Amino acid sequence: MMLGQRIKEERENQNWTQDDLAEKINVSSQAISKWELATAYPDIDRLIQLSELFNVSLDSLIKGDGDLQKKISIKKETGHMNFWEFITRYYWIVFILVFGIGGWLTWLIPTIINSTK
Repeated sequence: MMLGQRIKEERENQNWTQDDLAEKINVSSQAISKWELATAYPDIDRLIQLSELFNVSLDSLIKGDGDLQKKISIKKETGHMNFWEFITRYYWIVFILVFGIGGWLTWLIPTIINSTK
């Protein structure tokens, strides 16, 4: 079963109109209509609200909708990285700084010194 059909079914089980549901989760009734027609999908926060309102698991709410499952992504929190994680991720910056600027300075400093003689 597609998510839109499931939302409509659960909404009708509660005897709610689209306006009623929209008011409960603070969206427009047009959003509810788009979800039920499968022309748009609710964001993850709204999915959680819907699962709580309908008293169903989030998994059972979206399980039948393969398109939605593909669109849902979980972002990995990177947090803070230590020195070695920084070096492995941004080695190219270190390379440019050390060899690019370092190489340029090894040319510039003798040139300045020689020009002052």
